[in-house]
Amino acid sequence: MQSSLTHHTSTRKSIDVTVPAAEVSEEFGKVLAKIAPKVKVPGFRPGKAPKDVLMKRYEREIQSEVAENLITRHFMAAAAQAGANPISRPALEKIDLKEGAEGVFRAQFDVAPEVTLPDYKGLAVTKKKRAIDDEAIAEHLESLRQQHAKFIPVEDAPAALGHFATLDIKVKPQGMKPVNYTDQVIQLAEGRPFDGEILGMKADETKKFSITIPAEDPNRAMAGKAVAYEATLKDLRMREVPELSDEFAKDLGAHENLEDLKAFVKKDLEEAAERDAVARLHSTLLDTLLDAAPFEVPSSMVSLQLDDYCQEFAEMAARQGVDPKNINWAGYRQSRMQDAERAVRSGYLLQSIGNAEDLQVTDEEIDAEIRAIMEEHKVPQTFEAFKANLEKRGSTTEIKGRVRTDKIFQMMVAAATVTEELLDKDAFAALVELERRREAGIPSARFDAGGLEGGELEHQEGGSPDSVQAAEHVHGPDCDHDHK
Repeated sequence: MQSSLTHHTSTRKSIDVTVPAAEVSEEFGKVLAKIAPKVKVPGFRPGKAPKDVLMKRYEREIQSEVAENLITRHFMAAAAQAGANPISRPALEKIDLKEGAEGVFRAQFDVAPEVTLPDYKGLAVTKKKRAIDDEAIAEHLESLRQQHAKFIPVEDAPAALGHFATLDIKVKPQGMKPVNYTDQVIQLAEGRPFDGEILGMKADETKKFSITIPAEDPNRAMAGKAVAYEATLKDLRMREVPELSDEFAKDLGAHENLEDLKAFVKKDLEEAAERDAVARLHSTLLDTLLDAAPFEVPSSMVSLQLDDYCQEFAEMAARQGVDPKNINWAGYRQSRMQDAERAVRSGYLLQSIGNAEDLQVTDEEIDAEIRAIMEEHKVPQTFEAFKANLEKRGSTTEIKGRVRTDKIFQMMVAAATVTEELLDKDAFAALVELERRREAGIPSARFDAGGLEGGELEHQEGGSPDSVQAAEHVHGPDCDHDHK
């Protein structure tokens, strides 16, 4: 076997392999002997068809299997001989196989990038953290109140604004067949004609009325038409929000009084704020290092990462009742391309740092992480059974990688100069919005990369060159003319 390696990019290579004629002929013979008893050729008993007849009738299938067998046998050895370590399956670019002649094939493949590490120790970073003040605690307590609101039946009273009405409704648009709706729940609001007709009704009451759809209604098929309704009020309730009191605190769990609940909420919010701040700090460190260490990523790894994104999105869509077949997968993959490239680059960069520091994960650390998972999710199995199931699914490898990543970040944070910045509600909201805009690729400043804020470049008013005033005619700061 002879081979030669070609470098296309730092991560994309191809290898040309020449296989001796004797081995090619031997492989053709093996494949023919394998398929001869299985195929039916008119005029011949199974296994008795002449070799030239089989070759003519099944040439494509025979050549394909011969090629696959030879590539499987020689690709990895040829790459190793050339000093390359493939991380992807070979993509066949060229093949020339004929019985009795030397076989030649060329295959492209990816290799891992060579990462030149930047200085990852002693970085100066800011840890931005939401300040847990009285306002934050009050907002969370209000959220708890709203979550534990109860719907109380309205007894012997007419429907009023804000009530929740359960209705059976018969709808008959002008010139159309009637449609029945059962157990429709609406909160009665001001300004809606239908709700206005329900106001004043009592439970078990039925009312017939007609409403004319405005002529300017967007639904042109219904605009200007009269719709006849028959509504039966089956149930009427009002939403009752509990008072913030000692009793409310006791109802939520093991809290002696309201002050105890407030202390619990403060501690919980502070722990959440710390986790959020640490995650942001890690992301900041990673962004800094990625900017300082540009390197090409293998396209095959990016494609695998996109496959993972698609699998997650398909599962989410299915849970929401959306058929994955109706999703524009090409568009979705394109929209996640930058995310996938960043994820792959991050993985290689962190792996290189971990290798440079010789950071290892012990079996004890993996077991501790598994026990933490069991505790968090209240897993009823024994530790041994749960771990065995994880190992069977290959999940312990993922856990090991996550633990190692945490150790890498802990090492970098310990070696960094970290300044903590506490943000109030408005500042934290602005930070979250800035992150959202950056993630979405929206420019955060007027002349930020990506275009002018407020519209696409092609829609901006630029003016013609002739109408732009020459620099020497522009009034300076000391000019006493009025500026408009």
